[in-house]
Amino acid sequence: MKVERYFQQQADSFDRLYETGGAWQHLLNRTFRKGLYERVRLALEDLGQLGPHTLLDVGCGSGRNEPLFVTAGATRVTGIDFSPRMLELARSFTKASGVDRQCEFIEGDFLGHAFPEKFDAVVALGVFDYFADPVKPLTRMRELARKRVIASFPQVSLVRAPLRKLRYALRNCPVYFYRQEALWEFAKQAGLKARIVPYASSGLLLIGEPA
Repeated sequence: MKVERYFQQQADSFDRLYETGGAWQHLLNRTFRKGLYERVRLALEDLGQLGPHTLLDVGCGSGRNEPLFVTAGATRVTGIDFSPRMLELARSFTKASGVDRQCEFIEGDFLGHAFPEKFDAVVALGVFDYFADPVKPLTRMRELARKRVIASFPQVSLVRAPLRKLRYALRNCPVYFYRQEALWEFAKQAGLKARIVPYASSGLLLIGEPA
């Protein structure tokens, strides 16, 4: 419950990370939050190769990526998140962006939610930071995906990872980091044929398909 409580409390602050603001704010975002943008760019690049597709956005948060998914070819985007406030922001943002008819949102835990059907693509960006055991959610993503699984993982580093771990510990929220060699084993255990793309010196993007 620590993670759920943290994101419910921090929903508005988290959403502001995606605001472009003026030129100075734009520069700050692109400099210090480069990984945030780079993982989305790489995911969209791959999704665009699928053609028209349905997509499940795991841990969709405030829905900032939903219009981008639609632009990349998603004909239907389903976002799931356990934070009511995040979903409130997501519905408002997709409506303002003109893509609300292509999007639906579910409050709940994707590990236990009974989805009525599979999706062409299942995406989780900025989610595995908070899973102590990544194999279970990766396996669930594979079970729900017809064609593609895309997930980002924060990479172990000498400076950034310990500082972030301390910052989140002070807020009583666990956060986890990964090495590239470990991701290969996680993907194998989850039944995925995958490739792993490092990005922005701070993250790893796993792009896979059901084996």
